[in-house]
Amino acid sequence: MWLSVGVFVAMPILAFTASVVSIKDIVDRERPEFETTLKETDFSAKSTLEPADLVRLGIEVKQDPTMGNKMEGDIATSVDEKPLSDAVRRSTRNAIRQTYRRWPNGEIPYTLSSQYGSYARSVIAKAIKEYHDKTCVRFVPRDPNRHADYVYIHPDDGCYSLVGRTGGRQPLSLDSGCIQVGTIVHELMHAVGFFHEQSRSDRDEYLDIVWSNVMKGADDQFEKYTNSVIDHLGEPYDFSSIMHYGPYAFSGNGKKTLQPKKGNAERMGQRVAFSEIDLRKINRLYQCPIRQIQVNGNSVIENQCRDENWRCPFWMLYDFCSDFEEIRFIVCRQSCGQCTTTFRPSKATKPQKKMFPLRRSIIGIHFDV
Repeated sequence: MWLSVGVFVAMPILAFTASVVSIKDIVDRERPEFETTLKETDFSAKSTLEPADLVRLGIEVKQDPTMGNKMEGDIATSVDEKPLSDAVRRSTRNAIRQTYRRWPNGEIPYTLSSQYGSYARSVIAKAIKEYHDKTCVRFVPRDPNRHADYVYIHPDDGCYSLVGRTGGRQPLSLDSGCIQVGTIVHELMHAVGFFHEQSRSDRDEYLDIVWSNVMKGADDQFEKYTNSVIDHLGEPYDFSSIMHYGPYAFSGNGKKTLQPKKGNAERMGQRVAFSEIDLRKINRLYQCPIRQIQVNGNSVIENQCRDENWRCPFWMLYDFCSDFEEIRFIVCRQSCGQCTTTFRPSKATKPQKKMFPLRRSIIGIHFDV
């Protein structure tokens, strides 16, 4: 009953909001351009509304907006976009292994073009919130007195980003056709420090490149790199990664250019959300400390690993750490010795540990968690 009431109330609001989105709510190029940042209101309920139909607004949206005219479609190789030698191009692939290309403490300063309208700002905020909610990486408004290096998000030409921290003001382009949460998450993940999944050295074990279907001159868009260049971070090949090419990438005849050799490739090329492995890799790359990170819009509050209940030392003695995941990973991380372990719920294939009940009795004494 509650669900039906919730849907009944929400649907008219979503429909009304989507209907009043105009093209200037996406990008208004007549507006004077300067650097700004998102506001708390951009992270509010607006960002959870139904996506606007960009095509109906007259905006050209590619099936995969990340397939542009840069290296591998959306990887910028230098700020001024001058042609680079093959040796230099390959050196840019080292971002994931070069520690100085990672953002210190997982903090990525950013600014935003003033030409983005209210709808675009809310969608960008929603994509950033995906990182704040699921990783320890956080995007913070640039402070010129503290941040010499930062990402400048602006509506240039298509969707593209540099990889990792490159120094100074580095552009990340999101034009009108890129204002979709999944596309923005993809471009931001480049800025965080990741290349496309099919660049891995073990790529050929999982898929074939159908070279006869690749458009003329695009063979170099399917290069793969050794472990000395790209770090797999100990994770398996991930067809479901938001960073993987789609099956028709750089096709010259409308036929598939990527042919999986194994199963579980149904979501290959998805631009909807992080895969589970995407999230593990981000958190591993930045060695996310085990602490709770609360992000409210642009504000970040960090709580160090600690027990959340004074009874934790006693519960540890009664083996509650072993019996209850909620106790071990959330309520009593310190007493249970989990301050260097990331919480991951039990897999369905393993015997499930019980979750801690709201009330429990020990030696006849009842208490609330």
